Amino acid sequence: MDPIDARVGQDVEIGKPSRGCRSWTRVEKDALINCLTDIVNDGWKAENGFKAGFQRELEKGIRKRLLGTDIVANPHINSKIHVWKKEYSALSDLLSKSRIGWNSTTSMIEVVDEGVWDASKRVCFSIIL
Repeated sequence: MDPIDARVGQDVEIGKPSRGCRSWTRVEKDALINCLTDIVNDGWKAENGFKAGFQRELEKGIRKRLLGTDIVANPHINSKIHVWKKEYSALSDLLSKSRIGWNSTTSMIEVVDEGVWDASKRVCFSIIL
């Protein structure tokens, strides 16, 4: 895969408050996902998570894919993975409720009972935000 200039195509999420945090572009998130896939395929996955040093490997992989990037293992990669785990947990809890499901064709949450949805989204979105 050819490296991409990280300064080009900055499609930063609009409407998110800065709070001194780094905003990841779609290209950067895709690069991180691809690097995660690579390290799993290279044997960095352990029984209960990743082996020590995996974030440095991710940093190296991102630097190869994105020329001129300023992403580093700590705090950037560590923080992004933490956020993804938090969002996954909230969505997993939401989908475990009866009358709420996932439509894999449309890649959307399906709700049978609006009352369950109203109660669930208050809890789910307070966790994510």
